[in-house]
Amino acid sequence: MITGEERGGEREKGQAAAFPAPVESTGADRWGRQRVPVLLAGLGAMAGVGAALGGYALLYEPFNVQTERIVLRLLRERPGIPREGLNILHLSDTHFRGADRREHAKIAQVRRATAGERIDLLIHTGDFLHDDRGLENVLALVDSLPKPRLGAFAVTGNHDYLFYSMKRAPLHTWRVFRAREEGVGTGIRGRPREGVDDSGMARVRRLLRFGRYLLQNRMDGEPVGTNDIAGLRRALEEQGIQFLDNRAVRLGGTDVYLVGVEDWLEGRPDLQKGFAGVPRGAPTVLLSHNPDIIESEAAGRADLILCGHTHGGQVVLPLIGPAYTHTDQLARSEASGYTRRGHTHIYVHRGLGESIPVRFGAPPHVTFIRLLPALDGADKFCAG
Repeated sequence: MITGEERGGEREKGQAAAFPAPVESTGADRWGRQRVPVLLAGLGAMAGVGAALGGYALLYEPFNVQTERIVLRLLRERPGIPREGLNILHLSDTHFRGADRREHAKIAQVRRATAGERIDLLIHTGDFLHDDRGLENVLALVDSLPKPRLGAFAVTGNHDYLFYSMKRAPLHTWRVFRAREEGVGTGIRGRPREGVDDSGMARVRRLLRFGRYLLQNRMDGEPVGTNDIAGLRRALEEQGIQFLDNRAVRLGGTDVYLVGVEDWLEGRPDLQKGFAGVPRGAPTVLLSHNPDIIESEAAGRADLILCGHTHGGQVVLPLIGPAYTHTDQLARSEASGYTRRGHTHIYVHRGLGESIPVRFGAPPHVTFIRLLPALDGADKFCAG
């Protein structure tokens, strides 16, 4: 006869057989179950940060027009510069393309930044346009600026001649690289010129050199059309801007000379022609769109070189610095702002516009430069 206790015991045995006792999970198992939600949360956070940075680079920084002021003393004794100095408003790389909302917003900020300023010289160092559609806004920008006491002057930039496509930039950059290496470029349909080593190891070495070329700030857009540079000159000259195309002018009431050269890439720069007629020892300001003009020995005659072209890298990356500065002669750390070669001050403007509509760590700006005579017997400059 089976007692109730025994029957219960049997039931418990049966239940135990049908439903095994749970085994306690190990720490590894718990982490395995938690891993997917944690990874998803991490990816979501990274995506959120990326979206925020992308929005900042696209929608905020390109419109955050800043004001920079710098005071420079000549590094050599040069008679003829006013004792109180010259006040220069320097602009560059507006890159207007007829994008009215973006460009009108920048014009309004520049108007506020320059309102009430007393300036002797207005200088623009090229790339007024991204393409011809931007001309009307370029003229509106110039019209919004204070009128300079001694005149407004400019030089051409590469975008004033041509407009480019960045969609095919990697392939075009490769072609430019090959052309540089081979002197006269590649043969028909991209085949190497006769006599060029095209073995497997040569190709590997070439790819490594191309990688270094890219890391040395080069990414060239492919030219896809021309701009009406003659029309740009005429329209701006009607608003009082003089283009200094390989020529010099003496500023009225001073012995200061301005020398300008055509664009280093798309124009026909001729520094010797530009300096013709400039007395040796005269205080001189050289205008060039591209800072690579400093490789010319004649550039050392200038007391101050004003240029642009680099956009300050436009995107400045942690630990790396400016992504692409498009200059062979300046280090990444010199891609914007003040630098110096010997007795020559150099100022590289980050520009107001963009080649592609993003900026990160390189906001657009307007710059006021006060150029003063040298201190007696001193080799000093003051910037701030």
